[in-house]
Amino acid sequence: MKHLLILILALPLFAVVVTEPIQRGSISSKQNFNGTLNFNQKSRLASESEGKVTKLYFDEGDYVKKGQVLLEIDTQILDANIKATKASIKEQEFSLQRANLDFKRYEALLAKHSVSKQKYDEFYFQKLQLEQKKISLEASLEAQYIAKNKKHIKAPFSGYISQRSVQVGEWLKEGSELALLINPNKIDIIIHLPSSFIKNVSKYKTVMVTINEKEYKTKMLGILLSGNEKTRTFPLKLRLLPNKDTFFDGMQARLSLEKSSSSNVLLISRDGVIKRYGKDVVFIVKDNKAIMVPIHIIDYEGKKIAISSSELKAGDKVIIKGNERIRPNQEIRK
Repeated sequence: MKHLLILILALPLFAVVVTEPIQRGSISSKQNFNGTLNFNQKSRLASESEGKVTKLYFDEGDYVKKGQVLLEIDTQILDANIKATKASIKEQEFSLQRANLDFKRYEALLAKHSVSKQKYDEFYFQKLQLEQKKISLEASLEAQYIAKNKKHIKAPFSGYISQRSVQVGEWLKEGSELALLINPNKIDIIIHLPSSFIKNVSKYKTVMVTINEKEYKTKMLGILLSGNEKTRTFPLKLRLLPNKDTFFDGMQARLSLEKSSSSNVLLISRDGVIKRYGKDVVFIVKDNKAIMVPIHIIDYEGKKIAISSSELKAGDKVIIKGNERIRPNQEIRK
């Protein structure tokens, strides 16, 4: 027992601590909101005509460029019809040449009163019919070329093939789904906000969002007018700015918006605030002693806290390490 008493009396009466000066400045607290990535430009490609797939130039996961041919549909029957129409147009041109020559002769005879006006009119309207027939055939040929062009399915924009729904040899009907094409460079983020945060939205303002623990620049496109009646939230639409990373439809994104702000307040480290007797307090060093001071917490920002106290001022030394074990008025060694 005598030895134990000696050990207790040998304990130091001062505490070794780390301090930090109180600063005066501004602070703002933020609230996080989660949203979802959506590819803005994605298209379910479909066939505009029917026929058998003869060639396929893409697979799932491939990157394709705008205008690139993705597949070809059999055109044998269409090619035969085009050939027949071309021949009909040529035949019509010959008939029209002969009709024009005949019409010029009748025009000369009419001037000499050597042919009746009725006969002249018959040749005139015959020539008009041939001209209109040629126009009709040329229009039919143009329609057939358009139909043939639709047998070559092309990518409407550059992007990745996410799904493929067709095989070589498969018979397609008009409207048959071929593939899902996604543009990876146009990505929107939808985040639902309470009405109290709408004031923080500024169209075309650049803000940072966090995706997979990495920050990315986005541009605010505005609040969509259709809100959620149950949650009383409103969708904010953001456009992810170009970057080289890879994203997937449906990924989560997090946005931090300012909830409140305070200016010209006292700022200290979070480590400086502890609980004593159920109250928030700090210890400051004054005359080499630890003085306990009750405080009121105003706000948080990262590792800093905004506080108020009539007993504190900027420059006071707050204990940020060792404050958990010290007693009021205990001597301090830094």
